[in-house]
Amino acid sequence: MKDVQYFAPGTLREALKLLGQHGARIRVLAGGTDLVRDMNLELKLPDNILWIGKLGLEYVRLEKGLIRIGAATRMQTAGDSRLLQTKASALAQAAGKLAAPPVRSLATLGGNICNASPAADTVCAMLALGAELVLSSQAGKRIVPLEKFFTGPGKTVLKAGEMLTEIRLRPTGNKEGSAYAKVGRRQALTLAVLNAAARVRLDGKGNCAEVNIAIGAAAPKPLRAHKAEAALRGKPVTPETIAAAAEVAASEIKPIDDVHGTAWYRRQLTRVLVARVLARAAGLGEEE
Repeated sequence: MKDVQYFAPGTLREALKLLGQHGARIRVLAGGTDLVRDMNLELKLPDNILWIGKLGLEYVRLEKGLIRIGAATRMQTAGDSRLLQTKASALAQAAGKLAAPPVRSLATLGGNICNASPAADTVCAMLALGAELVLSSQAGKRIVPLEKFFTGPGKTVLKAGEMLTEIRLRPTGNKEGSAYAKVGRRQALTLAVLNAAARVRLDGKGNCAEVNIAIGAAAPKPLRAHKAEAALRGKPVTPETIAAAAEVAASEIKPIDDVHGTAWYRRQLTRVLVARVLARAAGLGEEE
């Protein structure tokens, strides 16, 4: 293995300066569950590593009407957060299904996002919750909706000299809920064959006032099922309307055959999982 220069800055300003100096030749290290593995296997050997553990980027807090989550927040912290469990339950559920406890104690939400896997557990949940990302550099900050962050498997809109510093999402309110579900060889310790998440807000008559549906492992990048959302929005939330929306979602995905499952199987799973998370988010199904 080649020599790699390691940096552990104590402030965000110092970290951004190093990113600006080294550009594409430096990789950000948070929990290291992906990067260190890839380095050990000699799949990715960066020239420089920037560890962000001293930057104060692990937090979950409600501020000015938004849930703000530091990019270095660990999965264990997210899964155990009372705020997320009550106001962004899909994310708490997804964080609790990722890998094993030792991995969850290291892996971070920011790493799960920037790794840009189409099957990422917490990405699917945050996409349904309507998350937006704060990307920081020496030039300043820019806000990017999570849906527009991915350009393909392992690819994002992050520029050289830029890093993800915060995730922001709106907490669920009255008559509003969210839910996450996945199917894999196991419920944890496995990559999702397919995952889905939903956020649903009901009006006073039990109609769907607003809905977000996200699906992972069904296309080159995590996707929002906008046509399925439109099929349910404004209608009474019943088993029949939920099933109809799930059927539309199955037509929106772009699955492939791979070692984890066939495209046909993923379409069947989409019908089942989308219906399940919609029912749970709307309060019609039992929580897992």
